[in-house]
Amino acid sequence: MSFLMLLVFASGLAWLAGRVLGVHLTTRDAMRVGMGMAFLFTGVDHFANANSRYVPMMPAALAEHALIWVYVTGAAELAGAVGLLTPSVVYRRIGLPNLQRWAGVGLAVLLACVVWANISVALRGQTVQGLEFGAWYYWVRPLFQPLFIWWALYCVAVLRSRVFNPHDREHGPRSSRYSWQKKPPQAWR
Repeated sequence: MSFLMLLVFASGLAWLAGRVLGVHLTTRDAMRVGMGMAFLFTGVDHFANANSRYVPMMPAALAEHALIWVYVTGAAELAGAVGLLTPSVVYRRIGLPNLQRWAGVGLAVLLACVVWANISVALRGQTVQGLEFGAWYYWVRPLFQPLFIWWALYCVAVLRSRVFNPHDREHGPRSSRYSWQKKPPQAWR
């Protein structure tokens, strides 16, 4: 749940910064930037607190190479964060395809894999340095993993919402029903 608080805070901060700076960010864009910022923080944290926070979370089957796995997941989180935070215009300018979608899918797969570590902590009844919320936290934490996976896929438009923003041309309706509306300024795409 601490990751959920970080995710919501970072997304709200991105949305608010967009409004203050006059940059049009859709809700989906703010969610993408928020997820990128959250994974940037946790990716760095994997390297800063590897032995004290993340190695103890590793399941027994991976204990022999736990530190390597912590570094691999931290690097994957950082790569996903960079992929989400890099505006698509940068990808176009350097001749690369837009990697935001790949970053979101990769982070969703990563989130599906690391739920094993979260369940392992709950089953062993241990606490982790910096996340001392009590045993209940580790039992509830894996239940939020589907929400995080949905967030990663939704913010890069792999999943579409039934409720749409008619001003969002890229992810909005596919019909000409809203063709009379003025196109919003482009930003972060």
